[in-house]
Amino acid sequence: MANYYGMSRTNYFTVTDADRFKEIVGKLDGEGEIGYYEHADDKGKFMFFSESHLNGYIEDEDDEDSWENAWDNMVKQLQTILPEGEAIILTEVGNEKMRYLTAHSLIITANSTTCVDLGEMALAEAARVLGNPDYTTQMDY
Repeated sequence: MANYYGMSRTNYFTVTDADRFKEIVGKLDGEGEIGYYEHADDKGKFMFFSESHLNGYIEDEDDEDSWENAWDNMVKQLQTILPEGEAIILTEVGNEKMRYLTAHSLIITANSTTCVDLGEMALAEAARVLGNPDYTTQMDY
């Protein structure tokens, strides 16, 4: 069995509370380094990254619910520090040998979330370019 290796980062975005943002990032879980940067030229804008697959926000490591709901908890916590009109675009790319290559972005706003998948977008675009709405192909394994 092969291992999945992923990494992620966000765009730079404005927060309503920089200290709370740093606290949230400090409770994110993943196997590699997780950190953040403040934009060098645009103070008050931050981004965060994970050198591995990001598991989510862990409030209490001893609480099973914290682990089971980690992804949803991360989104909810990040939404609390986002002003209206701002978005976090969390992009993860990864692979499991050459069987699976993934790339998707989770878009978080103060009131909503949506996810876009590069593979799905590419398949839809190929169908459009070919003029064949039923076009499909195998893109993994």
